[in-house]
Amino acid sequence: MSLTLRALTPDEIAKREAALDLAAQLVGFPRPLTIEDVQALYDAFLSQDEYPECLASSAGYAFGEQIQNASDFVWVFVSDEEYGEELCVAAPGKAIYCAPVSMILGRLDRKETVDLVALRDETIETIRRRIAEGKAGYRA
Repeated sequence: MSLTLRALTPDEIAKREAALDLAAQLVGFPRPLTIEDVQALYDAFLSQDEYPECLASSAGYAFGEQIQNASDFVWVFVSDEEYGEELCVAAPGKAIYCAPVSMILGRLDRKETVDLVALRDETIETIRRRIAEGKAGYRA
């Protein structure tokens, strides 16, 4: 299986920033958003039968920003033979990551009620535990 993690390009940074700006617009609060703001945005999408994925993905970027803010993780571009390409959040120097946009979109598709504080904290803890167990390779 081929897995590549790399730093974001200027265009990818701009894409992330635009998504974060959109999330702030949708929730009606300035950046930086709090986890409560992101929860309100998620819940608003959850209450709708249909929504454009491009709008809902902004909640995923905002959730990823919450993971980054609560940890030492960084945004990276991930290319994974099995899962595709996505902007993700990863532990620095490690080949372990989470995909917050997919995490949020998947839960919205399944109509899951989610406590984003708990999901954020569990995600960070899982990544840290896997690193401590030696289950995260190194990357350049």
